[in-house]
Amino acid sequence: MFCIAAATAFAGCTDQTTAQDTGKAAAKSPTFNPATVSITEKTVPIYFGVVEEVQNVSVYFMNDGEIPYVSLEEFMNVLMKIVREDAENYTLTFKADGDKAWFVRENGYSADFDFADNTIHFMDLDMFQKNPNGALVDGMGMSDTVAPLYQKDDMLSYERYGREITKNLNDYGIRMVHKGDGYYMPLQTFSDLFLAGKCCCCVYNGEAVFLTGTNLSDDLSKIYYSAPKTERTPEIAEFDYNELCMALDHHYGLKEIHQIKDFDTLFTESGYDVYLKGTNQTIADAALFRVVNAHLGDLHSGFNGVSFRTDPDAFNDEVSGMSVSLAALGHLEKANELEKARNKYYPNGIPHYEEVGNTAYITFDHFVDEGCDDFYSAPKADELDNTIRLMQYAYDQITRKGSPIENVVMDLSLNEGGTVYTSVYVTGLFLGEGQISLFDELTGALASAHYKLDTNRDHVFDKKDTLAGKGYNFYCIESGVSFSCGNLVPNVFKNSERVTLIGQTSGGGSCVVQPLSTSAGTLFQVSGNTRMSFIKNGAFYDIDRGAETDIYIRDFSVVYDRQRLTDYINNKII
Repeated sequence: MFCIAAATAFAGCTDQTTAQDTGKAAAKSPTFNPATVSITEKTVPIYFGVVEEVQNVSVYFMNDGEIPYVSLEEFMNVLMKIVREDAENYTLTFKADGDKAWFVRENGYSADFDFADNTIHFMDLDMFQKNPNGALVDGMGMSDTVAPLYQKDDMLSYERYGREITKNLNDYGIRMVHKGDGYYMPLQTFSDLFLAGKCCCCVYNGEAVFLTGTNLSDDLSKIYYSAPKTERTPEIAEFDYNELCMALDHHYGLKEIHQIKDFDTLFTESGYDVYLKGTNQTIADAALFRVVNAHLGDLHSGFNGVSFRTDPDAFNDEVSGMSVSLAALGHLEKANELEKARNKYYPNGIPHYEEVGNTAYITFDHFVDEGCDDFYSAPKADELDNTIRLMQYAYDQITRKGSPIENVVMDLSLNEGGTVYTSVYVTGLFLGEGQISLFDELTGALASAHYKLDTNRDHVFDKKDTLAGKGYNFYCIESGVSFSCGNLVPNVFKNSERVTLIGQTSGGGSCVVQPLSTSAGTLFQVSGNTRMSFIKNGAFYDIDRGAETDIYIRDFSVVYDRQRLTDYINNKII
């Protein structure tokens, strides 16, 4: 229980923590009359991920309070600017009538604001958030440069729409405001409900708004942390706690597995609520750090940056006993063990592609798409850090005239994940088509997408693009380090029954990473609602427990001794 550990960890600091009771702070939040509230405006810079992309926006304060609000109409345009960098046809229109307002997409789906009831309704949240050409539940996010390599197989792909969602902000003591022609929402609420849907979040330091993904760039970080360390008042602390509860209730995708009814209950029952609602920002950040690493404890969840109000040295002292989660420690220990075993045989680094007799080995530790602008040229040996180029190169080598290759082994034993669309390309090399199945834990929406891949770069999608059906024997090496996409691919291979898995059960990780922030300016990430799955007999199966091997290997020196493994494959498996 944290309430016991906290007595030691937070000793000497609790006198600065004003919220000593338990329960949701929303129940004690003072209310104001939106019709008569006084509103003051402040113009501040807003940075779009980099120092060079900056413009001015207005933030608003109710009754001279400390919680920044934004105009829905103005920040609708901010959201549109972010999305349209990747989706040219994405359009939002703002409409309003009395206490009702709407964000309406070009596809007809909307976010419906009811200022009288203080609710936001989505007839279909997935359709409201999706990119114009993207899937209903989209984990791909591929760039225009790589998109021509993929052709969706509409005969095998399908989607199932999710349920309606209504966010009642009264449940969290959060208030929207309609006054005159103005429609306002707290900046952090806008970030959690709208920016987060595009893998983005924001922080505010009293002087500027910063839009980012999981981390601020070095240049933006200097500006953000240069602001004065203003006081974390009871008003700020209370709102910060309530908004944090709302954001995590909405976005965390593993609540059921972690037996989390809601996050206010988790914080209360574990004793964190006192510190998260307190006026000491350093202690609040330390408490959130412990929540992410101890109670969530999954490798996709992590703490990315303290608030500008936090004392970094004091924070480091508070969390020094827990640098990472227990899962992360175990993962790191296993990775170090395997790296040591691999370095014994490859002290100068393991090649991405290697042939040993009749066996080709394809080895990569991350799914990466960087450093290539032309995927239709012949892949070069110095491009093989790019996963797609590696697959193209391997295909060319394995299928070349006079090739001796009979067995193809993909080594994902130290693969810790990366971009989803590159994992789809990888599965296509072995199976004929790449595939990805996604489930939205929040709405219940399902999407299964199959893609033909142009591997031989002839601009034709046919059987020549795959190794499937050409008589090769396929193997995949996996371990407990194989995480996220490094876990997805073995699961897809396992389900296909066309690839033999060698090693140890993969390390799990089924959720797409969701960047989040707190209203006090702390950055973190969690396992989001979008969960990678595989389909068997028409049903979606979660991959978080990993893929069990067909051939268990305790000592990984066996798999890194490529000659020994090749002999084993030829003499014991075939």
